[in-house]
Amino acid sequence: MSVSQNLPNLAIGYSVPRLLKILAGGLLLTLLSAAVAFNWFHVKTLSEFQITACYVGVALFGFATCRTLWRLVSARQPVLFITRVGLRDTRIADDTISWRSVRDISAWRYRSQVVVVLKLDPLIADRFDVGLLKRIVSMMNKAVGAEGVLVSPGGLTMDGETLLETCKQYWKAGRLAYTARPATEPEPVH
Repeated sequence: MSVSQNLPNLAIGYSVPRLLKILAGGLLLTLLSAAVAFNWFHVKTLSEFQITACYVGVALFGFATCRTLWRLVSARQPVLFITRVGLRDTRIADDTISWRSVRDISAWRYRSQVVVVLKLDPLIADRFDVGLLKRIVSMMNKAVGAEGVLVSPGGLTMDGETLLETCKQYWKAGRLAYTARPATEPEPVH
């Protein structure tokens, strides 16, 4: 029995306690930005830049808070599936990313957050950069050094380090299983 046959199919969903922490942080940052933007404390030394930045903060943190609230209320099913064949993150796309198309797996670290970065074959990677918003996010990720498809553990039941090690383990097993397969058709004899 090969190593890849011993690996179970994993289905990873959202963690309610983690989502509640993210929701609390989002609410706090939204309220803090709103307090400065709308000058609730009647501070007279605020510059136009500070007020504008806080309006942007209200919009961004408010959107993230609403999105987290939506995930908390609606997400009762797993969103990340890791199998011997590949990885499927329904937050990114409905397609499964085959381990054969993954060239490398690395971690992008920002403070204590670890995000898994999948470097894909260029033809496969183009399928995940469809749409203007995804292209903009992809360009921003490249600018900070995270080039590839990002699989974020934010709010999931599995932390970033564990997700990284799990993906590497399944990737190695999937690649070994693919290279160990016998050819399906014999070579033509000339």
